[in-house]
Amino acid sequence: MTTPCPRTAVLGGGEVPWDSPVAPADDAGLRGDGCFETLLVHGGEPARAVRLAEHLDRFARGAQELEVPFDRAGWEALARSLTDDVPAGAEAALRLSLSRSGLGIATLRPVPAAVLAGRGGVRVVTLPRGTVAVPGARWLLAAVKTSSYAVNSAALREAARRGADDALFVDAGGLALEGPTANLLWRADGEWHTPPVAGRGVLAGTTLAAVGPHRETALRPSRLAGVDGAWLLSSLRGAAPVLAVDGVPVPRDPELTRWLQGIALDRPAPGTSAAPRQGGSGPG
Repeated sequence: MTTPCPRTAVLGGGEVPWDSPVAPADDAGLRGDGCFETLLVHGGEPARAVRLAEHLDRFARGAQELEVPFDRAGWEALARSLTDDVPAGAEAALRLSLSRSGLGIATLRPVPAAVLAGRGGVRVVTLPRGTVAVPGARWLLAAVKTSSYAVNSAALREAARRGADDALFVDAGGLALEGPTANLLWRADGEWHTPPVAGRGVLAGTTLAAVGPHRETALRPSRLAGVDGAWLLSSLRGAAPVLAVDGVPVPRDPELTRWLQGIALDRPAPGTSAAPRQGGSGPG
């Protein structure tokens, strides 16, 4: 597969050398006081950022919560200009970042090899986040994809130390929340399920929304051993099947995974029809 060239651009300022230190004293870099979005880009004529409108919607909501002006038209133009030369057949990762200072940065890089490998499946360990429901606590920024990502990164490193590929956060009561960079989705009793969002510090995902209707259900991760299948959904990895949780195998459905991955990555799934098989694959 052809590899796209890394690129960097500044909102309102245009493209700069991709590895230049654009903002050494930026709020997002020093304090984590900012928000960002990461999108998958399919190369071609023209190249296409997957679910750009939906990501910009969430980006705008994050800017509003941070009380930072948001130039949607400027961001859309910047995203399209930065992805215009991604070659056909290639994939790239587009990151849009906005700090409290108002500095906007967009970067384009190849999709990391570890992300591509994760599309085949991930082994997961549970890690306590210790959170409890706090309805209406806007200052916790639960609905914002913030730049404060140190805990998420540390969780992934801890998962690797434990011999796993990813983590699943649980709350103070041991109920599933989300992954460091992904939403949890599972299939049981003919329906899609995902952990409840409101007041629990769970970020609503654009990829999860694309799958279709789903029921919010409280779940202890140990119960995933008895479902039809479970996946971690994210923009770059798509629908990564969960192979095991804390060493306990989780049932796998290859057909369902192919169907989900086609939706998650916004491309036809090889060997599957556009419609799910009766009673098992489509949103319930």
